[in-house]
Amino acid sequence: MFYEQQKLNRLKWKPDATIKNLGMTAKFKEGIIEDIEKKLADNTGIHYQLLDYGLLHIERKLPFMIVYRPEEDSPKDSVIENLLKNEASYFICKIHKYPEYQSLLKKLVKILSDEFGAFLLLELWPGATPAVSVTNVAGFCLFGPDDLPETAAPFRKNLENMNLAGLKPEVKLDTTGKRNLPHLQPLLETKDLKRLECLLLGLEICPFYRSRETGNVYPLLERRFYSEFSEVFKKTVFDFVKVQARNSISSFQILARRELIPKIWEIDEQLVEIDKRIKFLMLVSPVNGAKAWNEFKKNRYRQVPVFHYRMLPDDPELLKRSLYNIRVEDIDDPTLGFLFREKRAETDKMLTMLIERESPDFFYGSLQLFGGVGNKLISEAKNILDFMPNGESDDNRGGEYYNARQFARLAKEELMFLSAQWPGVKNHVEIKNTIDSMMVDKGVFYIPAKIRISKKRAEALIQHEIGTHVLTYYNGKNQPLKLLSSGVSGYEELQEGIAVLAEYLSGGLSRARMKVLAGRVMAVDSLINHHDFVKTFEMLTAEYHFKPDEAFFMTMRVYRGGGFTKDAIYLRGFLSVIRYLKKGNPLEPLLIGKIRQNYLPVVNELISREILKPVSIIPRYLTDADSLKRLSLIEKTEKVTELINFGI
Repeated sequence: MFYEQQKLNRLKWKPDATIKNLGMTAKFKEGIIEDIEKKLADNTGIHYQLLDYGLLHIERKLPFMIVYRPEEDSPKDSVIENLLKNEASYFICKIHKYPEYQSLLKKLVKILSDEFGAFLLLELWPGATPAVSVTNVAGFCLFGPDDLPETAAPFRKNLENMNLAGLKPEVKLDTTGKRNLPHLQPLLETKDLKRLECLLLGLEICPFYRSRETGNVYPLLERRFYSEFSEVFKKTVFDFVKVQARNSISSFQILARRELIPKIWEIDEQLVEIDKRIKFLMLVSPVNGAKAWNEFKKNRYRQVPVFHYRMLPDDPELLKRSLYNIRVEDIDDPTLGFLFREKRAETDKMLTMLIERESPDFFYGSLQLFGGVGNKLISEAKNILDFMPNGESDDNRGGEYYNARQFARLAKEELMFLSAQWPGVKNHVEIKNTIDSMMVDKGVFYIPAKIRISKKRAEALIQHEIGTHVLTYYNGKNQPLKLLSSGVSGYEELQEGIAVLAEYLSGGLSRARMKVLAGRVMAVDSLINHHDFVKTFEMLTAEYHFKPDEAFFMTMRVYRGGGFTKDAIYLRGFLSVIRYLKKGNPLEPLLIGKIRQNYLPVVNELISREILKPVSIIPRYLTDADSLKRLSLIEKTEKVTELINFGI
């Protein structure tokens, strides 16, 4: 409920007040200070619009504030202003108005310094544009007291380590005691700083982010600067508080903004809405797989089969237009802006692939989306295949089977297990005649009508499809950000890696299954090396001893659409998850939604900022004693083949 209320509050956000009194009379000032004291005591947000281009914003009790005092007769520097607005506590005030607000700032510093035991003030201002162009340098000057605390020293080092798209940050240090431009009134006098236990720093920033000729901002450099500076500043505050303040803070990410502009939620919904309309996997999967197999067999495995696909329900070019009408550039939050831009770029590539379906260019789009196969992955796949005995696999030697309806009942029982944890889970399973393999799309589990599932493998497949793909969809759906349910950019590799892990944890990762995962890698490698369908099929049957029907459908998956490298991500993702777990990392955070493994720091930041919440739904394999025992054994394994549950 807390997170839903947070989202509601953000949607309804309005300034607390607009100060219209030019003189800031004593009576009015007293009323403002009383209001601020009350809000800080309640740890609620403050946002005042001050007269003549001024803003006072404090989200909650925090041990810092950034200040910007633009010149009276000069245009504001939008980059400096946005650096402030990326933070949770800032004060913007025209220079000629500052004397009227100095006592207000003093009061704020006292309240927050008393709360934390120390306070950090940072004033930013733009420096002059150099008369001569300095190539590849981003210039800064850090101003501090002559007895600059050691806790502030990392600020300079972190500034110098910023990644600014090829520019080298150079930071001069001035500890003469001056912490503002010569013609400016100090933010606070030295005696006040000591009394209030406040460290005041000044940072002059050379406008390297603007063209010397036109004055226009370089947009990509600007975006990178926002992200890099925000992290550097929060780490500086964290180091300062850790030593100087009495209130401990567990992570620098806790200092980040939590309030989000309504535009963020609109863009999130718009991106997800376009993603819903694409149904990418369904549109690149053949509808005549069984018939094509019969024709291929009839032609004695010598003629390249012809595949047919569903008609595109939407014009991809019109969807692209809608996609780029979404104003992601308006997002002022570096982390969320990054997530949205990455997703938009991926969606654009998918739409291009739909346009190029059944053409050679489709293959190159697939390489961009899913990557190829490196030497290490090929080596792992060959090791697995060498480890496997030749001949028919254990999964297909007699035994009992479920048909589609019986397997659907098992799936629905598992969905009930998930819905007991969160009622938003829908019990939605469909049996379809037009698909050849199981798939999950937007939380719906699709089962081929003619499928036969070995009872030994049934639970593993349930945990693969329901315990991973459906579960992460609903865990994402239960988050304020809808993107976590539809999937961030590049989420598939981690998804499939966890799904294969779920098969192992449920005791159903068989010899035959591992052989298929390795065979898919070799089929993708054959595709990348420009071998045709028939040659890849022959490799799988002759060299790796797959049965003809297995080899056909494996090859079909890889050659569909014009060449689809996605099938390599199953083994690659599984190996990546195993490496992650062998380091002692927990599995549960990976289930928060459809995320990428290297996005975990982003997810953790958003949880710290209370934008995301922890995982809501836990899979059965994390509640079962046998599964947990298998999980604990992963750290001791030397080879991935040691994780095969049966059939050796």
